[in-house]
Amino acid sequence: MVMAVVAEESTLPNHPKARIMALIASLTFNIGVGCVMGTPGVLLPHMKQHLGVSTEMVSAGMLAVMVSSAIFAPKIGSLAVRHSLRGILAAGSLMMGAAWLLLFLTHSYPIYIMIEALLFGPVMGIMGSVLAPTVVTRWFHRNRGMAIGLVHLPIMVAIMPIATEWLIQQIGLQATFLVLAALPILTTLPASFFLQDWPPELQQAGSDVVSQSAPHGPTITIAQILAQPRFWALTLAVAVPNTSSVLLGTHLVSMAESWGIQPLAAAGLASIMSLVGMIGTVALGIVSDRIGGARTLALMAAADVVLWLTMLTRPSYTELAAIIGLIGLFGAGAVPAISKAYADAFGRASFSRAIGLMPAVMIPVMAAGLIGPGVAVRIYGSYSPVIVGMAIAFAASVVLALSAAGGRKPPLVTPSPVVSL
Repeated sequence: MVMAVVAEESTLPNHPKARIMALIASLTFNIGVGCVMGTPGVLLPHMKQHLGVSTEMVSAGMLAVMVSSAIFAPKIGSLAVRHSLRGILAAGSLMMGAAWLLLFLTHSYPIYIMIEALLFGPVMGIMGSVLAPTVVTRWFHRNRGMAIGLVHLPIMVAIMPIATEWLIQQIGLQATFLVLAALPILTTLPASFFLQDWPPELQQAGSDVVSQSAPHGPTITIAQILAQPRFWALTLAVAVPNTSSVLLGTHLVSMAESWGIQPLAAAGLASIMSLVGMIGTVALGIVSDRIGGARTLALMAAADVVLWLTMLTRPSYTELAAIIGLIGLFGAGAVPAISKAYADAFGRASFSRAIGLMPAVMIPVMAAGLIGPGVAVRIYGSYSPVIVGMAIAFAASVVLALSAAGGRKPPLVTPSPVVSL
C-alpha cells in the first residue's frame, strides 16, 4: 500500500489544452447565461401577448429560474465530482434546446412556469453556476483567477437583447423561439464532445489517484463542506457584492431619478456599471492570482463601504458615474475572487460541490436585496437607509472574507491509498 502525493498546483505549468477548455467554458457560460438572462427584458412584452397574462405573471418566470437554479446547483456540483463534465454539458445543451422548443409549442402559462423552473433553472445551474468555473479550476494551475475572469466576460448577455429584438422584428416571436432552440444544439452540444474533465497530468498523477478518487469517491462531501465555517464565511462575504449588483440592477434608475437625474441619464449609469464590470471581471481575477481570492473579496468590500457611503453626499452626475462604475467593477470581480477562494479552501476535486452550494446559500440574502429596498423606500421615502444598510453589509463582508483568508491551502487532491501490485 502506498500513498499518492500530488504536487502543489502553483508549481505546475498549464497544460497546452487549457486554453481550449477555457474557450469551451466561455462558450458554455455565454450561451447559457446570454440566452436565459439576456432575453427576458426583450421578451417580456411579447410573452404577455403570447401567454395572455400580466407583466407580474411573466416576471414570475425569472424568479422561478433563480429559485430553481439555487435548488439544482448543489446537485449539479455533486454530479460534476462523480460524472463526466462532457455528459453534463450535453444534457444542459439539450435541456435548453427543449425549453425553447416547448415555448414555441405552447401558449399555456402553467407550462411556461414549468419550463422556467424545470428546464431553464437546471440549465442555469449547469451553464451559469457550476461548469465554467469548474473547468477553469481543474485545468489552470497558474493565472487561474485571470482565466476565470476572461471566461466569465458576459459578451452574449450584452449581445442577446439586441439580437433577440432584431429577430422578433424580422421573423416574429415563434420563429425566434426556434432560433434560440437551435443555438445550444449548434454550439455547446458539439463543444461538449471536445470537453475533457482533467488535464492528463492529473489523470495519471499518483497512479491515477484523481481518476479513482474524484469520480467515484469525492474528497469532501456536501455535509463536510457545510460543516466548515470557512465555507459560510466566504459564501456570505460574496453574497454582499452579488446582492449589491442585483439591487442596483433593479433600483439604480429609480434611485438616480429620486435624486433629480433625468431618466435617460439614469439609464446611462446602468450601462456604465455593466461596461466597467467587464473590466473588473478580468482585473480582479489577476488580483486574486496575486493575493488570493478571500483577500481580494475583503479588499473589494472595503472599497465598496466607502463608495456606498459617498453616495449619501449627493455627488454630481460625473462623480456618481465614477462611483457606480467602480461598484460595477468590484461586483463583477467577485466572480473570479470567490472561485479562487473556493479552490484555495477546498481543493479542485471538491470545487464543483462548493460552487454548486453557493447559490442556495445566497438566495435569502439576494431576496432581501430585491425586496428590502422597495420596503425601505416606501417607509422612509428615501434610498438613504438602503445605502447605509449596504455599507454596513460590506463592512461585515470585510470581516468575513478576512476570517476565511487564513489557513493552509489544501493539496491538489487529498492523498488516497493506492494498491501497488
